[in-house]
Amino acid sequence: MQPLRIYVCGAHSTGKTTLARHIARELGLPLINEVARQVIAEMELSFETLRVDVVRAGEYQREVFRRQMEVEERYPGGFVSDRTFDNLAYAARHSMVIPQLLDGDCMRYFGRVRESLVLFVRPHRECMVNDGYREQVEWDEINRIDGILDFLLAWQQIPSVGISELNMKDRIRTAMTAVKLYQRACAAAPDPVPAPARRSTNGNGNGHSHPELVAYRS
Repeated sequence: MQPLRIYVCGAHSTGKTTLARHIARELGLPLINEVARQVIAEMELSFETLRVDVVRAGEYQREVFRRQMEVEERYPGGFVSDRTFDNLAYAARHSMVIPQLLDGDCMRYFGRVRESLVLFVRPHRECMVNDGYREQVEWDEINRIDGILDFLLAWQQIPSVGISELNMKDRIRTAMTAVKLYQRACAAAPDPVPAPARRSTNGNGNGHSHPELVAYRS
């Protein structure tokens, strides 16, 4: 059976970290925390600088993406990651390095994510919290990032399960049900499940249909 890799993606201020921590604890898997905070501290940057200096923003986003891929390779047995290629959405929004980031390594990374379980956490106004370490906590900005991530998932035909509930208990129930169905499907599949041929909903109007989960819904 392939290693269980779970990505919790979404815009900032959506509750990804809380959900990722619970899933990792429940499954006994390593939790990969977001690397952005560490990188921004090492580079001695502020979010205000990243919003106005496209050169520094590009350097920052390149390093964040490189570090994300590097950290994941340390856990070949599986993990829960608090985000995936999320920073590409911010790179598209605040820098001009997207053409350079979308190289061969990035495409291989997309392929690895495509073979994993992706939970796409959607925004709610009630989750908007500014802790001093986040991007702009503005509803319109959060939705812009959410829209770019939705586009990236569709463009790369990456199946995902939308987490649209506000209540954390309901989020956890949806996520853990998805994990169990995904594990059952992977155990039954003789070969890795190919990427879906088209984009569709996951049943609640959010996310991109995961073929493994569709097969076991009934």
